Amino acid sequence: MRVVIVGAGKLGCGYLVPLFLEAGHQVVLGCRTRDTADRIRSVGGWRIRVTGGRPEEVHGVATAAVGRGLDEAVAAADLVVLSVGVANAAGAARHLVPGLAARRGRPVDVWVVENAECAHLVTEALVETAAARELLLPPVGVAGAVARVAVGHGSWQASGVPEFLSDTTRQLAVDARPLRLAPPDLPGVRATGQYRARLHEKLFVYNAGHALAAYLGWLRGHRTIDAAIGDPFVRPVVAGAMLEGRRAILATYPGLLLGPGVDHNSDVHGPVADALARYDNTELADPVTRVAREPLRKLAPGDRLLGPVALLRDTAHRVPAHFALGIAAALLYGYGDEAVPTTDASARRLRRQLDERGVFSVLAGVCGLAADDPFAAAVAARYHGFVFTDDGVRFPPTAPLPGVGTGAVPSRRERLSGQVAL
Repeated sequence: MRVVIVGAGKLGCGYLVPLFLEAGHQVVLGCRTRDTADRIRSVGGWRIRVTGGRPEEVHGVATAAVGRGLDEAVAAADLVVLSVGVANAAGAARHLVPGLAARRGRPVDVWVVENAECAHLVTEALVETAAARELLLPPVGVAGAVARVAVGHGSWQASGVPEFLSDTTRQLAVDARPLRLAPPDLPGVRATGQYRARLHEKLFVYNAGHALAAYLGWLRGHRTIDAAIGDPFVRPVVAGAMLEGRRAILATYPGLLLGPGVDHNSDVHGPVADALARYDNTELADPVTRVAREPLRKLAPGDRLLGPVALLRDTAHRVPAHFALGIAAALLYGYGDEAVPTTDASARRLRRQLDERGVFSVLAGVCGLAADDPFAAAVAARYHGFVFTDDGVRFPPTAPLPGVGTGAVPSRRERLSGQVAL
């Protein structure tokens, strides 16, 4: 089987390429620039390592840059896999159109492996680009795919041969509904009829906890996720938020229950305990700044922080206190540290918006929360409740505050001044 994997980042090189190579398939790695393609070709491969194991060499991977090389690879492929980041998925899809048109009607599937429901954006980009260029697309099944693996290290930006380090959880769930062809038999890979449920299960529990550990951990001065989750101030907030999110997932998607006769608590607490153990992996040492990057995207409605909040409010009809504290911490990411805004444009924009417009304006514009929303009041109260001292950062209480986050709405004067009673 000939597979084109577009995206030479951590997930592509650390998980997807080895997955197909080990199963005996031919792989072409699609790269955004010719320089990256040439460099990978010149060093002859890279190393991968799963925590607890020894490094293994990855060889035999052809590379193709955007342009004629990628067009030829896509025209001959039996499967195309995109893993380029949510913000880049539609743009990368446009580069597939010439190769897809050259297939002369031969069907193909495109797996979109991202932490968001963006397969429809890829489909729209393919159709619009083909129409603009007056090209005819073959039958294409664009399917979202959820990867359960953490690749914390590895990059082609550094010199030498990179080593991509991942944890031991290695699973991929592909949306079965749009597929045109039968998926290949690969270890840990399965087609699912509950793609949205599986995506939300990962995004609103594991990814939500991961992000909260990063933002809370950064405030406490930690550099890696394992150090952050070991902090007695951070761990209870993260665990509490994930339990809130898991309960909301099971209430929204009851089909995800393990099965008849299984203790419901196992469905709630088991995945949370598993996630905490993965965060605790000292060998992975996932950098806090990697997990916390692009806070504006992570704070958007429907993403890993506000998505579970919406489910919780729909199913439990209450304000989730742990998420209120965690989102307040996310708003503070980069505060007082020039290094973070310098390397993270999203954090820089967030900081500027908060300084110029205030927290309620940001909660409205970024998070989609109205100023009179009780959850916005709860987040704002905690945002103003963090205390920065020479000994570290003190967290405001997680429990609902009097008159805040329980359904009561602060006065207009309090909202405008930000002086919600603590």
